[in-house]
Amino acid sequence: MDTDLRKNLLSLLKKYLQRITKSSFLQEGRFIIFFIFVIISSVFWFVRALGEQYDTVVEYPVRYINFPEDKVLIGEVPEKLRLTVRASGFTVLKSKLNLNIAPLRFNVNSFSLNSLGTDTFYVITETIRNVLSDELDNTIITNIAPDTLFFRFSSLAIKRVAVKPLLVIHNKFFQQQYMQNGKIGVTPDSIIISGPRYLINDIRYVSTEPLSFNNLRDTLISETRLKPVELITFSQQKVRITIPVDRFTEVEKQLPLVTINVPDSLNMVAIPGQVTVTYRVCLSSYNRVANTPITPVVDYFEIRENTLQRLTVFLTDTPDFVSNVHINPKLTEFLITRK
Repeated sequence: MDTDLRKNLLSLLKKYLQRITKSSFLQEGRFIIFFIFVIISSVFWFVRALGEQYDTVVEYPVRYINFPEDKVLIGEVPEKLRLTVRASGFTVLKSKLNLNIAPLRFNVNSFSLNSLGTDTFYVITETIRNVLSDELDNTIITNIAPDTLFFRFSSLAIKRVAVKPLLVIHNKFFQQQYMQNGKIGVTPDSIIISGPRYLINDIRYVSTEPLSFNNLRDTLISETRLKPVELITFSQQKVRITIPVDRFTEVEKQLPLVTINVPDSLNMVAIPGQVTVTYRVCLSSYNRVANTPITPVVDYFEIRENTLQRLTVFLTDTPDFVSNVHINPKLTEFLITRK
């Protein structure tokens, strides 16, 4: 390749030399002609100099391939090696300018790795100098820095985990009088992940990239990417999300308070005996409320564990199709008598 480049340069110089010498402008001044020949002579000298052999230091990118079976690299390794090389001027110039530099291929599995423990290994780069030299055309490596490469591996593990959608809810996510109607569908609802065992063991699920929409008024089906996890590989990068949307109505009901966990020897009466419960429910699910009644309660155990004058009102078995539930009042007084 260096020979072809040299020939092309010489051919180009001869071509421009012929044009210059034929110029009527240059024929009028000997000084200009002399100056032109000086430039041409300098270029010829430069081209010839590029053909000589030189020792210099260059940085080459490196690509690590073929790791040990069932192992994954978890430590950092240099992305570039600082090489002292002996090569022609053309090769040196090309490397200095980063022209078409192909990364050095470092076949990890083909080298004898020295152990520093169960997971950490090292290679002295001087021992592989000749192997890497074969990767470079017309170049001899005389020194490599760093002098030692360290590799930290972990056992490769595989696991199936659930996919969870990550919604960024805001005031205008749904159009007015519209809301989410049921659970969000994810297809597929789980994926296979692989990576270092010590990381895989702690992962219970993966999430989607944050999803934000505006003024939804109908069921949305959208393809979205999964949020990447460092050092972890996913069996697929995208899933389909289905967000069911429907118009809602707001319901307000006066409901009696129910007491729970009261000993058989006592009576407990909440004062007042009822509260106002407001909630939102989609029109398509409105009739389902009758089959799954909402029950506000107060718990005697709350008195037994704490000295309280008022008890907290809460709901039991709130249907999943009901949202934005509010109770008024949230605290109630009580009266306890013996039977």
